[in-house]
Amino acid sequence: MNLREDANRHLDHPPARGQSFVYAAEQRLTKRLAEGAPRWIAPAHLSLIGAGGAALAAAALVGCDAWPELVWVVPPAMAVNWYGLTADLPLARSRGDESPGAGMAHHVAELFSHITLIIAYGFSPFLTLRAAAAVLVCYLLFSSYAYIRAATRHVQQMAYIGLGVTEFRILVAFWPFAAIALGVPESLHDHLPAIDVAVIGLALVAVLGLFGKLLKDGRSIAAASAAAASNQKK
Repeated sequence: MNLREDANRHLDHPPARGQSFVYAAEQRLTKRLAEGAPRWIAPAHLSLIGAGGAALAAAALVGCDAWPELVWVVPPAMAVNWYGLTADLPLARSRGDESPGAGMAHHVAELFSHITLIIAYGFSPFLTLRAAAAVLVCYLLFSSYAYIRAATRHVQQMAYIGLGVTEFRILVAFWPFAAIALGVPESLHDHLPAIDVAVIGLALVAVLGLFGKLLKDGRSIAAASAAAASNQKK
């Protein structure tokens, strides 16, 4: 048994893909969508459609400052984003075309979508630029950690405490309506809007939780490596 195998045996791994609250139902739905996709649609086309949905939602969010009625464009645009970026990889798998290009198109489109949407919220009437910057920092930290885990422990954790990409899309789609109900647009001109306090506070808690998980994983890896070294000496 080599060091990597021994470490994997000792570590308590989560599932190969971290599961969100809607993961199981979403997988069944996207499988049906992939099976029903026309033959002329390629996985990369769906990735592009998903990115286009995000770009449309971002444009509507920014435009809401001048044309408030554009808020109704955000949910359907996010539905397009969801369809494109949840059906592209299942479509590739169903056709036996799990090429690096399909995976690259998906991840680039998803990264573009999330960053564009977060920045757009900073220029919308529903979030301040400070709050959007805090969300962006959290997103980049959690994404980086997910890629580190994928590279070092061969684990693709796509959700934390049950919250994953789809839950993020739902929040993006419906936060404008919640913000309007809470009076957020009227409060954005305050010296320290309540939304900034809430978002930045939650961001700090999330970052501290991430560092705690990082330390826990580091101790687990160190313990597994020490056990493997000890076994090799015997």
